[in-house]
Amino acid sequence: MKHQSLRRMVVGCMVSMMACGMGWAQAQKQGELTAEEIVGRMMEKNAERQAALEHYSSDRTYELHYDGMGGKHYAEMVVHAEYTAPGRKQLTVVSESGSKVLCREVLRKLVEKEEETAAKADWQRSFFSADTYKLKLLGREQLEGVDTWVLQVDPKVESKVAYRGKIWVSMDDFATVRVVGEPSKNPSWLLEKASFDSWYMRRGAIWVPEKNISTTHVRIGGEAKVTIDYGRYQVLASKEIKATAEQTAQMPKVSGKVALASLAQ
Repeated sequence: MKHQSLRRMVVGCMVSMMACGMGWAQAQKQGELTAEEIVGRMMEKNAERQAALEHYSSDRTYELHYDGMGGKHYAEMVVHAEYTAPGRKQLTVVSESGSKVLCREVLRKLVEKEEETAAKADWQRSFFSADTYKLKLLGREQLEGVDTWVLQVDPKVESKVAYRGKIWVSMDDFATVRVVGEPSKNPSWLLEKASFDSWYMRRGAIWVPEKNISTTHVRIGGEAKVTIDYGRYQVLASKEIKATAEQTAQMPKVSGKVALASLAQ
């Protein structure tokens, strides 16, 4: 197993991590919102939620399944995460198991990159918007009890950090519920394909990452799948978010609710 191939896996996985951070950072009928309006309000509400978030604490589990040169390999890392506003995130490795090489060359580097990214105050807001992406409203879908709009997104300018795919936006509070996609431009010729699937969960008025699954196919090296389970968020503190009368009046009337059994325990 070459270290160069492992580094390429990190690049592929980081695209999905950035898309995960976004969630957190065509009217066809009269009165129906356009895709641009939905995303505009989503960005506004995301900014409000991010500003209200003061602190959280959680224990994450990173799992890596690698099938390629040298056979099948597995690595797992438990990481304690502490977030303090504004934008200060500290990640501490609690335990490691499985392949020491994969823990060192892939999982630890993902954790390091995430800490570096969190220190950049405006990266989430500048990464995705109606100005940088072409948007198309595909329809509506109920996703695990939540009524959502489904949108197709494609970058207006392709880059190694942009992606194409679909996003699901909650109809009752304009939050990102799920993002599925792939890089719009291959970050390396060694990567044959990379994809990600990111889920978010509601905790009070705040939405936080729940799970991220990223798959990377290396031309010379095999396939790697990284799954990040963000845990139960033992501590989550936020300021109250108050909607204006105008925002309340504009909210669509939906009956969806989030099914989070683990949080109700």
